[in-house]
Amino acid sequence: MRRFEILSEEERVDRYKALAKKALLAYGLAPDLTYIGQGSHIVFRAALGGGIFAVRIGDPGRDLGMLRRELLWLAALGRDTSLSVPEPLLTLRGDLFSSVSMEGVPGTRSCSVIRWIEGERREAELTPDEVSAMGSVVAALHRHAEGFRWPEEIAPSQGDAAGRAFAACDSLRSVFTLPGDPLLLTDAAALIADHTPESTDARPIHGDLRLRKLRLKERVAGIVGFGRCRAGTDLEDLSPLWAELGERRTATELQEALLDGYRSVRPLPFAPEAAFRAYGALRALEDAATSLDALRQDRRSKAEASERITGGLRRSLSNIVHPTGT
Repeated sequence: MRRFEILSEEERVDRYKALAKKALLAYGLAPDLTYIGQGSHIVFRAALGGGIFAVRIGDPGRDLGMLRRELLWLAALGRDTSLSVPEPLLTLRGDLFSSVSMEGVPGTRSCSVIRWIEGERREAELTPDEVSAMGSVVAALHRHAEGFRWPEEIAPSQGDAAGRAFAACDSLRSVFTLPGDPLLLTDAAALIADHTPESTDARPIHGDLRLRKLRLKERVAGIVGFGRCRAGTDLEDLSPLWAELGERRTATELQEALLDGYRSVRPLPFAPEAAFRAYGALRALEDAATSLDALRQDRRSKAEASERITGGLRRSLSNIVHPTGT
């Protein structure tokens, strides 16, 4: 059998499909599979008796604690609410996922099956009513989180935002070395420390809310992409959406619609723009630190890739920490 590393993409997909079919035996299923793509998982689409599902094959080194957190919360959301979320299908033994290996595919991999969320992905043109629907579904998600907790053995640790910012800054200082960079990091850390609440307010959040993670169908929003769910605050979860809407021509109207939709479902503490900017800065710092750490572990990485990451962070922090007109 030819080594996996030298296979073409088409040949790799064929092996992944065979692996997925083997994994689906744990579910008592043998559906036709359509390859969708590869990101944090290798994803296939399958039509089953109960609807359309996504069959996801994980990387060999995937953190199974993170996968359990994702699937436990999705299962609870499917059981406790009417939200449109990718509820997991259980194996015949009642497990949230199966583990599978096969000759010709490296490593032992997780396989999870989740409901396919229908709806339109809207990133270009959005109306205030549509954004309000997005705000209300995020609020319903947060309302459920008030009473949901992960088992202690997989519960994520959650430092306060200021501590997370200082840790990210420390890991970035060795590569963030242009004139003005040290002051920019200091200003970002100060913004985060001054405008984020204590970690005692943390509870389960989606962790990666962006417009591309929301689906609209008949003015009802669904949410996908729970793979980075963790402990955090409501404002932290909302901040990426707020930032994306802020880039639109009708930014103020859309941002107000987001918060109005949210407040129609549950209260939201006073949310000054500085708090959203603070969480935006924290997200930029942590994403850059994570990307650079991955590059350090990849011997094939090149200096230009590091510069691309640091350059993007420099632009993001400059716009967030020192916005035009302030």
